[in-house]
Amino acid sequence: MEKYINILIFDQNHNDLERLYSILRGRGHNIFKTDHVADFIEKFEKYEIGIVIVNLESPELEGFDLTDFLNVQLQNKQTFLLVLADDVETVNMVKGYNLGAVDYLKKPFNDKLVKTKIEVFKKLYFKEKRIIQLLENILPKKTLEEFYKKGISSPKKIDDGSILFTDYFSKYDEIVEMFHLEKIKTIGDAYMAVGGVTESEPNPAIRTALAAIRIRDVMETEIQTSKAFNREFWEVRIGMHTGELIAGVIGKHKFTFDVWGHSVNVASRCEKNSEPQKITVSKHVYEELKDYFEFTERGSIDVKNIGTLELYFLEGIKEEFSLYREGKIANQKLREVCGLPIMDFNGAKVSIINTLKSELPNKLIYHNVHHTINVEKAAMRLANLEGIDEEGTILLRTAVLFHDSGFIYQYENNEEFGAKLAEQTLPYYGYTAEHIEIIKKIILATGSKNQPQSKLEMIMCDADHDYLGRPDYNKIAKDLREELKKNGKTFTDYEWYNYQLNYLKNKHKYYTITAYNLRQSGKENKILEIEKTLKNLT
Repeated sequence: MEKYINILIFDQNHNDLERLYSILRGRGHNIFKTDHVADFIEKFEKYEIGIVIVNLESPELEGFDLTDFLNVQLQNKQTFLLVLADDVETVNMVKGYNLGAVDYLKKPFNDKLVKTKIEVFKKLYFKEKRIIQLLENILPKKTLEEFYKKGISSPKKIDDGSILFTDYFSKYDEIVEMFHLEKIKTIGDAYMAVGGVTESEPNPAIRTALAAIRIRDVMETEIQTSKAFNREFWEVRIGMHTGELIAGVIGKHKFTFDVWGHSVNVASRCEKNSEPQKITVSKHVYEELKDYFEFTERGSIDVKNIGTLELYFLEGIKEEFSLYREGKIANQKLREVCGLPIMDFNGAKVSIINTLKSELPNKLIYHNVHHTINVEKAAMRLANLEGIDEEGTILLRTAVLFHDSGFIYQYENNEEFGAKLAEQTLPYYGYTAEHIEIIKKIILATGSKNQPQSKLEMIMCDADHDYLGRPDYNKIAKDLREELKKNGKTFTDYEWYNYQLNYLKNKHKYYTITAYNLRQSGKENKILEIEKTLKNLT
């Protein structure tokens, strides 16, 4: 898998700046170069910079307190600072290390040494990111932040936590994350998650109940699929309770985040006393959520070591808070109440992918679901490197998923149909009229007669043509040629290579600096290859 890193270079010596850029260009690096302090600051704050290279002798840095700025930036980011030096014994080198520099690049540049050092810190950057990801899988983000600042995390009393117990299934991790809950642990076949402990979103009980309903419905789909294929299946029991609990890190050498207390035991008993494909909740849950959800009273049940519990079945969401009024998916009103993003991107993605799989014509060898998924990956990579925020990334990914749906209706000029399908579909998933208008413009920007205007539209166009600079270009171009043939457009070999060359040289361009940095070099090599092939054909 390709890994890309943002590198920021600041040097007011133009020749050195361009020399360093030429050494690093086209090696999986997205390089930002600048010779102005204001631009340097803006890029450092806007983008996730993995490696920053600074010439401390730049005149514009005189009078600028670089120390305070870098201290803040390097503390909050996984960034490696390298300084440029004419002489490693100079005072500026000492200043660089005091600023937090990890190494230097000596002038005049040795190409091999520069490339080697950058690759070392690139590997360290991704290694640190991987370690952080692994830690976040073990400990909540808030707990990790406390460890970073204080070196310790103390247990905390939670007044109104929501605890979910159910039989275990790997799909639950995705559902728990979707509703901003925290997975605690699995014990045998049991799966435990909590709300209101590590996150800041309001109404954790609502989000926990929504997760329980989603788990139940996912398992129901699994059961029906298994029955259709005559496979074995198992049914899930779910229990939920809200109340006081204690949360914290346990262990001295192997850390684990856990919760404990009476409320945890009650939630566990609710699960044990539930029924297959049912969600059993305590009276506390019923009283807190009865305005939003439908319940069926079960009556009082004697529970070992706890006493008598009044239990209820959680059936579904009330109609006025439910998408399609079906009781399964929260509408925009309920999502706002519990702090969930208004847009249900995951639901929209499942819907459009299923539509593409079932309705795209078989003769689409290139513009198929595989292409859509690849473009989404490219768009996510570009959005990350370009510093696009969470909402913008969701809008972009949604547009990507719908951008080829117009092929369901016609082959040429299909973008209008894709935009129309998005307009008809997305209101059911919480997208507002403003969101949909942005998404339509992103889709329409991919039309051959249109030019992208916004940053999201530019990323869409670059992601759609990401393959032009990739090593798998020849395979994808072959699929495109076969698709065109099936749709009535044939080429001789000479015509086909001329068609590609004309598009690459005269029609196509990258709109974002990131796409240019990552793919232009590969595209230029492909142009040379095609020109050589054409000479051999004449």
